[in-house]
Amino acid sequence: EALVPVLESAIAEIHAAESSYDKATLARVLRLETMVDMRDVIDKAEKIVPAEDWTLATYKELLFLDSHSSTAETPPSYPEFDDMPQM
Repeated sequence: EALVPVLESAIAEIHAAESSYDKATLARVLRLETMVDMRDVIDKAEKIVPAEDWTLATYKELLFLDSHSSTAETPPSYPEFDDMPQM
């Protein structure tokens, strides 16, 4: 919760910046510094909250979305491409 105002402030600062260079510099700080701090907090919370109570996608699920999807059944068939070489 303490990091939300930090994130909001950083976003507001990006929007208020005068030049594209300043916006990019602030966005870089947000992505590479601020979000790293937030990621540490989220990782710790994800470890202690039971999986059934965690309503967000886990890092593993995001990385391997296709293998964790409940719709990961047989992929759709496209007969018009049947004669194409397999990759």
